[in-house]
Amino acid sequence: MAVELGIQLRRDVKPGLDEAGVKLFLVSIGTWERSGQFADVTGFPRDCLLADPGSVTYEALGLVKGLQQTFLAKETAFSFLGRLRRPGGMADLKDVMGRWKPWVPPKQDQALQQGGMFVFDGPRCVFSHFDQATGAHADLAEVLGLAQQLGGSLAASAATASMDCGCEEPAQQQQ
Repeated sequence: MAVELGIQLRRDVKPGLDEAGVKLFLVSIGTWERSGQFADVTGFPRDCLLADPGSVTYEALGLVKGLQQTFLAKETAFSFLGRLRRPGGMADLKDVMGRWKPWVPPKQDQALQQGGMFVFDGPRCVFSHFDQATGAHADLAEVLGLAQQLGGSLAASAATASMDCGCEEPAQQQQ
């Protein structure tokens, strides 16, 4: 699902954020080396990826993790039902499944980690969504609209928002 979301963020959200001067970061479990494979598959810009091999960011944000949420939650079924009802709603998933490769996270329990979406204006979180189950992501149009409304104030704070999150950043890897 992270691959599908990466494609959607790159294609449907990032251009609007770029136009508004808002920086987008995608934090993902795994190593910086693995993020290169993610970028290759999704087309997501590598300079906007942050690798979190120790799940520090996920834990700090209190994101959901567990067997129930990953495989058995009713929200997973609802997320797929919503896709089936939208025209083209399964297209990205079908595309991804044709190229899917099993990526083993650094820690075994990270395979049960759910994600989320957050919009920060400086240190203040102005939007949060905690994925309650696999595929139960935030409404991308809502996130994009809010970020565009906030515009330039987000761009100024985005660079500092990514620091001290326990992530491996591109600049650190190129040294």
